[in-house]
Amino acid sequence: MKFNSYASGSTGNLYELTDSHTSIIIECGVSYKELQRLLPKAPSDYDACVFSHHHGDHFNLMTASQLRKRGLLVENGTYFSPARNVGTIQIKSFGVQHDITNHGYIFRGHDGETCVFLIDCFYSPVTFSFSPTIIAIEANYARDLMREGDSINDRLFASHMSIDQCIETLKAWDLSKTREIHLLHLSDDRSDEARFVREVQQATGIPTTAAPSYRRAGR
Repeated sequence: MKFNSYASGSTGNLYELTDSHTSIIIECGVSYKELQRLLPKAPSDYDACVFSHHHGDHFNLMTASQLRKRGLLVENGTYFSPARNVGTIQIKSFGVQHDITNHGYIFRGHDGETCVFLIDCFYSPVTFSFSPTIIAIEANYARDLMREGDSINDRLFASHMSIDQCIETLKAWDLSKTREIHLLHLSDDRSDEARFVREVQQATGIPTTAAPSYRRAGR
């Protein structure tokens, strides 16, 4: 199983999960033209697109419509509770705390490898009876990098995961079989990519990368 990040952040999100038989788009928060540019293969070569919630940087209605026209299943977490299979990958959703209804995902491949995907939430009450192979988790901001009195602070506290909460969440999970961690949705001006990666690696001992911020063509 392999997880790839192509766009991450408040301007757009696009990820990919594949095994040897099935390919899934995770989030479709960019235009269809940009999705075509960013993905490594044609959208019609994917089996499904799953998304966490209906905010525009995670779900673009026109993009979703184009994907459906090309035969892809496009669904949010409600569809995947209880678990359903898409090709060789089993998908199960779980609820997380955001400012609208939002879901995280557990993906399980035919070979038993698993990926946990968690984005746009300030807290997840879920623990697992297994050790995920891959973890893709939000690390949006650090409190010491926030500007005092900024009007967006209260919203971030109530809707997004800080680096400290990210690390606390990871420490609550069984990481004995986890081989990689991907940090998602880093804020442009309230995060520090190198620091966040270093802190998570030091806390977990697991190779960690930060997903690239979304930059539209020509920017």
